[in-house]
Amino acid sequence: MKLHDLSKFDPSIKLVKNSEWPEEILAISSLDALTSGGMIFIKNAKFLQKLVPVIDQAVTLKVGAVVDEKFFNLVNAELKAELDKLPWIATSNQVPMSLTLLSKPFYDQKMKGVNTQVDGRQMGTTDIHPSAHIAQNVFIGENVKIGANVEIMPGSVILSFTEIGDDTRIFPNVTIYPFTKIGKSCRIHASSVIGSDGFGYTFHQGQHVKIWHMGGVIIHDNVEIGSNSSVDMGTFSPTIIGAGTRIDNFVQVAHNCKIGKGCVLCGHVGLAGSVTLEDYVVLGGKAGVGPDAHIGMGTQIAGAAMVNEGVTVPAGSKLGGHPAKDLREWMKGVAYLRMMSLKETK
Repeated sequence: MKLHDLSKFDPSIKLVKNSEWPEEILAISSLDALTSGGMIFIKNAKFLQKLVPVIDQAVTLKVGAVVDEKFFNLVNAELKAELDKLPWIATSNQVPMSLTLLSKPFYDQKMKGVNTQVDGRQMGTTDIHPSAHIAQNVFIGENVKIGANVEIMPGSVILSFTEIGDDTRIFPNVTIYPFTKIGKSCRIHASSVIGSDGFGYTFHQGQHVKIWHMGGVIIHDNVEIGSNSSVDMGTFSPTIIGAGTRIDNFVQVAHNCKIGKGCVLCGHVGLAGSVTLEDYVVLGGKAGVGPDAHIGMGTQIAGAAMVNEGVTVPAGSKLGGHPAKDLREWMKGVAYLRMMSLKETK
């Protein structure tokens, strides 16, 4: 997409700086996974502070930015000098809505080659190792790569541009959306869904307007995912599950989550969007983590506990309750309340 085409999809976009006209924009990018020729969105100081450490990388990759108009006019000289390093800058008076509107043409562009109607084996575009075992009633999209000794059981759907590593087993009725990468020796159990759209909307003029997701999912080696679980694709960069992680039945992993290696997510755990779990985190059954929370390495979170939005949990913590706090402190509080309630009943 050409830079000057942005206003066709979002009239609020105004170009304020451009050193390389016309600029081809290849993708919408995220700050934690910059892509060549991409476009990022800066809503406020929080997002600008995340950009500053990677500004040189952004310049090298020719990444431009859409910045909130009011915020841009208030940015101090030092930070504006950092922004001015980018090859182009545009402003918008409604950045969340700009992101929403511009996500659709980029989604359409990426999904243009995704065939959901004719099996890729029939089209001659798949790369399937001769030792793979694929049951009857399995649909495989175009440009799918399947490694040695992979087993795919009946009723599963493997959509276009998916990659499945050696020795992985896909159990019955699993659905894998496009642009998913699954490592070696993984096990994905019946009726789980990998790569469905993230739950992202912008509320505008009385409607929830869809943010179009296209980031895909990356699952590293030796991961096991139980039945009826869902891993949503990232918005513009992948949702990631680290090597050796174990995910139980009925677990929800939302868009843009980054799960480290060796984590354990018990049944009915729910992760909201953009949650980070460092290595070896354990979440008990029905535990929940709010958007943008960061859980340190080796943390253990008790069943049904709730970590609130944006919280950073230090490595090695043990938490319980809602809002989640130190486990011993929470248990003492529960014991105290029980003791007081028993006194009142006497």
